[in-house]
Amino acid sequence: MSLVSRFTLDGVADTTYGIELRPGYDEPMLPGVRTRSVDIPGRAGRWEFQGDLGAREINLPCVATAATQEALASLGRALAAALLDDDGYPTDISLVFLKESTKTYTVRYNGLVSVQRLVGSSIGEFVLPFIAADPFAYGAEETTTETDITASPTTIDITNDGTVSTPCVITITNTGGTDITGIKITQRKVV
Repeated sequence: MSLVSRFTLDGVADTTYGIELRPGYDEPMLPGVRTRSVDIPGRAGRWEFQGDLGAREINLPCVATAATQEALASLGRALAAALLDDDGYPTDISLVFLKESTKTYTVRYNGLVSVQRLVGSSIGEFVLPFIAADPFAYGAEETTTETDITASPTTIDITNDGTVSTPCVITITNTGGTDITGIKITQRKVV
């Protein structure tokens, strides 16, 4: 097994659990779409409404390696404990892939994990099934530093580097003796 972790679960590297991703796993670029449409009698085709993204299913094919069968079972129990809350229910955890270490999915264990082992072997193969109810990956929140505006007009650009429209918070504080008037906020979509 390589020493390079391929993902983390709640900040714990996959190698801590003795696992790593098998090569060639499927990674859906987008989750499925819930299409809303209606068939209208007497009209060809159907009327399509805007579709919504469904939950993102992430299935990670893994291989686990340990020195002994007992150590492998112990690693499996540690991994199971990380996926469940104190009452034994699946809990939300963060999933971060090494290749995109600044992006985080919030996932929950969803399915069945069946470990395939060779007789007498301390190697196991299994699929970790996760569901991300919120299908988007999130980066760290970014904030803009304070800007002193001493001339009028002044333009300040605020850029969203993500792939989804994201609301921003703009706070204007007047530290001068003159009233602030004529503020104009516009939105431009750069393609």
